[in-house]
Amino acid sequence: MICSLAGGKRRLRTKSINDALLRTISAERLQKYLDHTNNDLHAALGLYEKNIRLSEAFYTPLQCVEICLRNVINEVMKVTYGDNWLNEDQSPLDVDSLRLIIEARSELREKAQPLAPGKIIAQLRFGFWVGLLGRRYDNTLWRKCLHAAFRARGSKTRAEVHGRFNAIRRLRNRIAHHEPILWDRTPLDQMHREIIEAIAWMCPATAEWAAHHSRVTSVLST
Repeated sequence: MICSLAGGKRRLRTKSINDALLRTISAERLQKYLDHTNNDLHAALGLYEKNIRLSEAFYTPLQCVEICLRNVINEVMKVTYGDNWLNEDQSPLDVDSLRLIIEARSELREKAQPLAPGKIIAQLRFGFWVGLLGRRYDNTLWRKCLHAAFRARGSKTRAEVHGRFNAIRRLRNRIAHHEPILWDRTPLDQMHREIIEAIAWMCPATAEWAAHHSRVTSVLST
């Protein structure tokens, strides 16, 4: 049997394919979907496919918010601490943050990549940048410079900014690990709005661009 999807796309729906997917994806990974469909494999796979489409749709706003965050932080850090703020001997960061920078440099060396600042910034994971907004930097980085990166839509508290980006980080990681996002605590339409809003805190024009190219709303409606 073949079922139609929104937008004219079609997917195969046969018992043999369903059975094959149960084996290759695994019953354990599909269990949450089965729980939500009274163990109806056909329906569970439909939800699994929707989860894939939503995860794919979130790529655009998540990519945008991550790249924007690291670049605006780098900009304000350079103004306050100089171009070499990522260097261990000149950095205002604590030991845990410096360890992540050392690891990023090591990873670049393993790939025979230059240790240029731009390469290091791109190599550092999203969690590193969100961590710079954490409580331990409230009296140092936040008060001295980081607050200035989030003023485009009015002043924000450090706790508010960190909480928002940490929630975005959790969603990003769930998607990266192929986990279900359909039943996240925060509804996905709200999460999408909050990602776009977080981008607007840094740059309203970039937020407008990200919202225009995002497919999250259209996928949610199908």
